[in-house]
This record gives sequence, C-alpha cells and structure tokens, in this order.
Amino acid sequence: MQPTRGKLALAALFLLALALRLAWVAYVDPSPRDGRFDDSSWYDGSARTIADGQGYVFYDGAPTAAWPVGYSAFLAALYRVTGDSVPSAKVANAFLGALTVLGVYALGARVFGPRAGWAAALVLAFFPNQVFFTTLVMSEILSAFLLLLVLLAVLYLTLDGERARWWGAAVAGLLIGLAAMVRGEFLPFFLVPLLPWRLVLGTWRRALGYAGVALAAVALVLTPWTVRNAVRLGYPVVVSTGAVANLLAGHWSGADGAGTFAAGNPIQEEYKHLPNPEREVAVYRAHIRKAVAWAVRHPWDEITLVPRKLYHLYRGDASAVQWIQTRPVMGQERVDWFTTVSNGYYYAVGGWILLSLPAWWRLRDPKRLLLILTVLYFSLIFGMAFVGDPRYHFALVPAAVVLASPALVVVWERMRRRGELPVEEAGRPPTGPDVPLAKSLP
Repeated sequence: MQPTRGKLALAALFLLALALRLAWVAYVDPSPRDGRFDDSSWYDGSARTIADGQGYVFYDGAPTAAWPVGYSAFLAALYRVTGDSVPSAKVANAFLGALTVLGVYALGARVFGPRAGWAAALVLAFFPNQVFFTTLVMSEILSAFLLLLVLLAVLYLTLDGERARWWGAAVAGLLIGLAAMVRGEFLPFFLVPLLPWRLVLGTWRRALGYAGVALAAVALVLTPWTVRNAVRLGYPVVVSTGAVANLLAGHWSGADGAGTFAAGNPIQEEYKHLPNPEREVAVYRAHIRKAVAWAVRHPWDEITLVPRKLYHLYRGDASAVQWIQTRPVMGQERVDWFTTVSNGYYYAVGGWILLSLPAWWRLRDPKRLLLILTVLYFSLIFGMAFVGDPRYHFALVPAAVVLASPALVVVWERMRRRGELPVEEAGRPPTGPDVPLAKSLP
C-alpha cells in the first residue's frame, strides 16, 4: 500500500470506528443522573465536585480515595470546559475508542506485520462490548487506551535492540502510573516487560535497570496522590481504598471466584460509628487484614479458587449491556439480542486466538512475549489477588485481537491466492482451452 493511500485508509478506519461508537451512543443513551446507583453515577458525581473546586470527596463531603481518582479527574477536566455535560464524556469515550483502534493497528503491525495490524484493527473496530461501553460514563475505555499506550511505548521505545533507551522505560512507567490512577490493577505492570527487556538487552542487570527506571516513573506519578491521602485521610493510600472489597471477595470462606462481597458487611457494621475519612481508612485496613489472614490459613482453597476466578474473568463479554441495564433503558428482547451478539463475537475472536497460537507462541521473540505476558498478567492479578468478572478483562481485548490476527491473515492470503488461480485450479471446470486468470482481490 502506498504511504498516502495507507494514511487515508487509516483515517477512514478511525472515522468508521468513531461513527460506530457515536451511533451506539445515539441509539442507547443511559444517563449516570437517571437515578441509578453504580460506578457511572460515582464517576459523574465526583467529577462534578472536582470541577466545582470541592475536591475528591465522598457523599458526605469528607475527603476520600474510594475509587481511583484518574477517571474522575479526566471527566472533571471535560466538565470544566463543557459545563458538566454528560454527552461530552460519551463523545470522549468514542474518540478514545477510535484512537484505540488505530493504536491496535500500530501494535499488530509492529508485532506481526501491517496486514496483521489491519486485521486486528478491523476486528476491534466492530468488537461489540468495546463499542457498547462507549455510552457508559465509566473508566473502561480510558484504561484500555492507556494500557495500549504502555504496550506501544515498550515496543517502539525499548524493544528495538539498536534504539532501546532508558528514557523509553521512563515513558512506559509514566503511562503505567497514569493507568494505575484509573484502574489500580495496573500498579505492578512495570514487571511485565522485564523478560522482554532481558531478551533485548542481553543481561539481567540492564533489564532490572530498565524495570527500576519504570518503577521510579510510576512512583513519580503516584507520589503526589499518596501524599494527599496521607494528609487528608491520615493514611498513605497508594491508589484507592475501594479495591480491598474485591480483594476480600476473593479470600474468604464464601468465596466462589466471582464478586460476592458479603464478607465485608461485618467490617462495615463494626466501624459504622466512625466519621469519614477515619471510617474509610479503618474499613480499608480491616479488609486487607481479613483477606491476608484467610489466605495464609487456607492455602489449598486459594489454589482451587484460581480456576473459578479465571472462569468468571473470561466466561463472556456482555458486561456493557449489563451495566447499561442497571436502570433499564432497553426491553428484555433487545437485551438478550445484544448479549448474544456480544458474547458470540467474543467467542469467535477467542477461537481465532487459538488458531493463531502457532504464530504468536514465540517465547524468544520479545515483542510476542510482551503480549503473552500481558495476558498472563491479567490472569494472575485477577486469578490470584482479586475476583473474576467479565468486565475486568476489557482493557486486555486490544492486545488479544492482535494475538488473533495471524490466523485471520493466513485465511485472507489463501482466499486471495485462490482468487488468482486459473478457474480449473479453483475447482471449476474449464470453459475453453485458454482460461483467463481470475482477477485478484483488492
């Protein structure tokens, strides 16, 4: 493809992805202000308090770190410009989602070549759950975009043996810090490129040096927020206090691998007499103590919970439809149809990932290893530390479609070659002694 044609094609791809997402917002438009009580209402409300100058506060006006502040701060910046406009948040989601499609092209092209980049980008452009989340004022789309930027920074700035520089690791670390401020599970992600860095740089000493630089950059991003929490909450909470409910849900006698949060109810009751933020910190610390104590005393249960957590993490991909229906805006027939479409597309892409396994399973290739370790990271962080829920794999999907792309390219190439064969070689009887070649596909 000529450079100019390639740029025009990428621009068309971006506009296609953007149009699909905006069309979905126009079709299904739930509001975080419609009386629902969920994550979207929290993000919207906390963004408005930040934009109004009240800071990041709980419902009672006390300073908080209940959710990671990153997405609320992002929304607050939009609201300051647009006057608390919910549509501006959804347009931003559409724009970031379309940019993620372009980023997936760059990721796939770097790892498997341009055709794989195109295949992965087209798959992501139409990926139902990725489109459906556009209409929700939630952190998924921003977190997926930031993780993709991390992978691109590692690939382009540190995994080229001739051009690898320490500042590339610093850029990746800064982006990891920003991603962790949006979704706390990304906090240890600086460890993921360690093995790829070892392959490229040749020694563990240099690889650990790069990891150290990345960690320092992560700390640079998180330190101001941690200091704020130490001052305002009286305890140095690194990202948020809310994640411990998910932690305890995965480490108690009633744990089943999914999000059962009843274990935290006695803790909430025990400290309900305290005012915030003292109560929030006490509950936070008690959740951690209870989860760690149970895990230490029940090592066999910890092991048997892992496959159940992984099942719930990857069992489906219709989480956006479920969150849209927190306060129903669609009839049950449409809900069932969109759920089926979303899950069916997800399972089909999963099949292509398995078909592509011989192409991407190259542990000595640092670029492919980076994607493999990203999948492993998600599996470990939710399979061991937290609980599984289909919503939590959302940010992994852009990397996953890249892993599906080699088989798609192989099928496309075979179809193209078949189109270039003489008719009799394509399985049809010849029509004469001189059968013209079939025109090749564009």
